[in-house]
Formats: sequence, structure tokens, C-alpha cells
Amino acid sequence: MKKMKRLAPIVLAGSLLAAPLSVLAAAPGSAIVFVNGINNTFDDAVASLQVLKTQLNARDKNNTYLYGNAYNATQGALSDIYQVFKQKSVEGSSPADFWRAIDGNSLPAGGMNAALQQKYIDLLTKNDIPELPDHLNQYRNYLKAQRKVVLVGHSQGTLYTNFEINLLVTGPDKAQGKISAVNVGNAARYQLPGSTYLTSTSDTVIGALSLVQTVLPANYSLGWHPLSDVLGHSFAKIYMNASYSTAGQILQQVSQQARN
Repeated sequence: MKKMKRLAPIVLAGSLLAAPLSVLAAAPGSAIVFVNGINNTFDDAVASLQVLKTQLNARDKNNTYLYGNAYNATQGALSDIYQVFKQKSVEGSSPADFWRAIDGNSLPAGGMNAALQQKYIDLLTKNDIPELPDHLNQYRNYLKAQRKVVLVGHSQGTLYTNFEINLLVTGPDKAQGKISAVNVGNAARYQLPGSTYLTSTSDTVIGALSLVQTVLPANYSLGWHPLSDVLGHSFAKIYMNASYSTAGQILQQVSQQARN
């Protein structure tokens, strides 16, 4: 009996070592949050998240991920496009330049305290991102629950992810290494540390934006699929279409960030 008791911890340890990597690496469970682009209803955003969830769960079996939407509300296509240009005007040339672009000032040498962070949140909420406080509260709740947060931004949603991560990493939340993004159909001109992006060479929406604004270059070659989406930009019909190779690349990036 004593010998059996001594063997029990060894057997347990052996079983943990033999367990699937997906079970061990994902604990306690990253939060995977979709941030939609322009002209998306709430139902559209939920449907896109469901596509991502279904495919990621099939890839990472036995995971403990938590899924959520950080909804970017539409005011109609033209108003949404105008909002994109307003957001691009305060984007800055780099994560550090973001703060100067908002109000003309640099961060103090001592860093960003809670009062200064709230100032930037108020400015951005009033002028550029009305959903910002709700999104930040959502992410903070995940972080308080010791969850890594992986934002999956699409189109305009990639500007949201950059702004929001920058606030949480630079501010008193000190979320470095705890929140990152996979930006798809990327409208941003830079990416935050720990984040990645994928933009198709056949994405004509981002291609058109690049003619008048600075964006990161397309980094994935995908043919034109007009029967799926003539613009080559849809999250569900192009980027996460299981028939196209982009879907596997995006899932790999999300999975890697969720496990780190």
C-alpha cells in the first residue's frame, strides 16, 4: 500500500506530461475578442466571432478559451468611413507618437498615471472612439480574471485594437505581455509589440486606403475570389473562409498568442 501511495504522484505527473499540449498551454483560458470593422451590425459581428470560434475550437481541441465581442457600432457606411479618417488622423507614426497625435503632448518622463490615462480616454471617446470605455472595461475584467487577452481586429477594428492596447500597456494597467492582437485586413500603420497582422494582396479595401493613408503593406498572397467577395476584404467570406489558406494562418497566429 505504501508503495502504491509513493507511485501515485509519479503517475499523476506522468499523465500531466502526456496530456495534450492544448490542454496545458491554454489554462486558465485566454479571452479571444473580435473587434469588427465598418458597416457591421451587431448580428454581423456576432456571426464573424462565431466563424472564428468554430474554427479555432476545431483546431485547439479541449481549450479553455473565453470568447467575446468588442462591438464597433455602425452609423452607416459613409459615417463609418469618415470615422476611419478621423481615427487615422490621431494614429501617430508609432505607438510612442500616438499621444502627441492626440493632443500635441508627449508622455512625461515618469510615465502615464491614472489621471493622464483618463484624459486620453475622454478625448478619444468624445472625438474618435465612442465605445472605448466599454471595450476597456471588458478587457480589464478579463485581465483581472488572469486571462491573457487576444484581440482579433478586422479592418477599422484594427485601429481600435492598436489604440486600446496602447492605453492598457502604457498606462497604469501595466498590461505588457497580457494583451495583444491579430489584425486582419489591417488598416493601421504600425503594430504593437507581441501583435501580428495579415493583409491579403487581393484586399482592395485596404489597397484603396493605402493610396491616401499610410498602412502596413499587404503581407499574404491570396488570389482574387470575386464569387466570395469581389472586394477581397470580408472577414468571414475571405479571410476566415476555410477553403482559403488565410484562415489557417490567422488561426495559427491567434493560437500562438493565446498560449504565450
